[in-house]
Amino acid sequence: MKRGGIGARMTVALWGVPFVLALTWLGGWWTAAMIAAIALLALREYYNLQVRLGRRPLRWLGLGLGLVVVAAWLRGSAAVGWTIAASFLVISIIGLLAGRSHQDILTTFGGLCFPPLLAGSFLVIRTWDGMDGAILHEGRWLAVCVWGAIWIGDTAAYACGRWFGRRSLAPKVSPHKTVEGFFFGIVGALLFCIIWWWAGFVRFDIALVVTLAVGLFGQMGDLVESAIKREGGVKDSGDMLPGHGGMLDRFDSFFATAPVVAIYLVIRGYLS
Repeated sequence: MKRGGIGARMTVALWGVPFVLALTWLGGWWTAAMIAAIALLALREYYNLQVRLGRRPLRWLGLGLGLVVVAAWLRGSAAVGWTIAASFLVISIIGLLAGRSHQDILTTFGGLCFPPLLAGSFLVIRTWDGMDGAILHEGRWLAVCVWGAIWIGDTAAYACGRWFGRRSLAPKVSPHKTVEGFFFGIVGALLFCIIWWWAGFVRFDIALVVTLAVGLFGQMGDLVESAIKREGGVKDSGDMLPGHGGMLDRFDSFFATAPVVAIYLVIRGYLS
């Protein structure tokens, strides 16, 4: 559990969940602006952690290019690829001119491939048209499904891990995460996705992919973020969200889930 009491967590959830869902539902630039804010705030925390490790990322350049990467997702995956390639060249040239080491340059570029690139893939999910024009299969319903599965899965993993957890999942990375919590996280995500499929909001295969993305990759993303924090010697990546920590703490599962679902949608589109 992130630092802070249950009251603080509930307060953030009471305004945060409706806010995220509302901007997701509106789509377009509303959703893009939300994803950009999440990505850039998380990227800022990532760079701060790297500074604690003695590295000197080009933070302002990275944040500016991070915004460009998120915007590129609105133009399609090809635009994202060219943007990432161009960003690497820009960071390399400016970094060398500024006298930064190759480690600093790679750290700056690595930040772009973490929150901005991964979070931006959510725009593929939100703009998905269902491929058959069916209203209930529009991207907004799938996008809400992703959020819901993440939140239910995280809650189930934490609560059941706390109540029934006996075996540590990764003691060297996150001692409080348990095998039992990991299992119940998958079950929680699965139950939510089954309900979403039963209600007719998503197709069965997509519901299974979201379950896999949240239950497996999402929880692995949580462990990766824990490893980054442990290396930086901090408990939380930040303190923006009382009871939850920072943006990296709150959206670590999201960063790993969104690209998996987006990749499946792209492959599904090619095969249809």
